[in-house]
Amino acid sequence: MKVLLDTDVIMDALQERQPFDADAKEILRRGQSKEIDILFTANAATDIFCLYSKARGMKSAQSAIGFLLNTYGVVGVTQSDCINSLKIPMEDFEDALALECAKKAKVDYIVTRDDKFQDDTSSIPVIRPATLLSLPK
Repeated sequence: MKVLLDTDVIMDALQERQPFDADAKEILRRGQSKEIDILFTANAATDIFCLYSKARGMKSAQSAIGFLLNTYGVVGVTQSDCINSLKIPMEDFEDALALECAKKAKVDYIVTRDDKFQDDTSSIPVIRPATLLSLPK
């Protein structure tokens, strides 16, 4: 199974944001053990670095991003992806871009806690971390 993790799920694990961190950490663990093929977008990497460095400092952010980049897959973001994202009827451009990248990477699910991340025109289900963990292995 291949999934695209939204920034919030990764940040839940890294910053141990309770009560969400347990599910997020379990997802990352399953990705490390190759039970799940985990991807995140290149622009999520910059967002994660920025947020994490403000909370824990640059060295910690470099270490965290290094781990993520060496452990999971990254979906590149192109000019074409950005242009196509503008055509998706979603209010949040970042979510639209994640959806465009998920389509490009042919993932099975987008995993997020963002209840506003919805797109009825997509064939890619948007699910919560707990839902992903409840799926058969």
